[in-house]
Amino acid sequence: AVFHVYGLTNVLVKISGEVPIMDGSALEFCRLVESGEIIPQEDSVEEIRITEPLELPLDPAGPKRMRIEPADFLEVEYFLDYPPPVGKMHMAFRCSSPEDFREQIAPARTFGFVRDMRMMDEMGLAGGGRLSNVVLLDDEKVVNPPLRFPDEFVRHKVLDIIGDFYLFGRPFVGKIIAHQTGHSENVAMLRLIDRK
Repeated sequence: AVFHVYGLTNVLVKISGEVPIMDGSALEFCRLVESGEIIPQEDSVEEIRITEPLELPLDPAGPKRMRIEPADFLEVEYFLDYPPPVGKMHMAFRCSSPEDFREQIAPARTFGFVRDMRMMDEMGLAGGGRLSNVVLLDDEKVVNPPLRFPDEFVRHKVLDIIGDFYLFGRPFVGKIIAHQTGHSENVAMLRLIDRK
């Protein structure tokens, strides 16, 4: 997501094992990019620009929906409807500058339910998750408050989409409208775009 917003198209990333989860948000990655030297290059990278609406074929009886439409910027509108204590949330974000992203989206941390984290831990899939970098929920409340935003959950979903839509390594220009989707739907939409 940070590479997408800051327009970085030629980056070598070296990691050992899992990508560091940091504090569960993208904020520290913004700081790292801003503290480094970005070197402009002569070769241009063609953006992916949406010229006509496209809908991801999903179960019409289910809650998930994803659509993309033409726009002048990268825009994300996300509708979230989770069980309590999350509830219904909505956010529309236009990515017009890295500063807007850094202030409004990057600080939003990943989140999960205690019941799911236990299962993931047993499967060995939650190695990087700690109370300091995951907003943890039980059936009634946020286990480790405070939240950084009252709607931090939907902001993190917007963050996920911005990141996933950069898997082509090229800037995306268009409006993404998503209901209840996650990484698998984001990637499915990218595959659909790639076939067009």
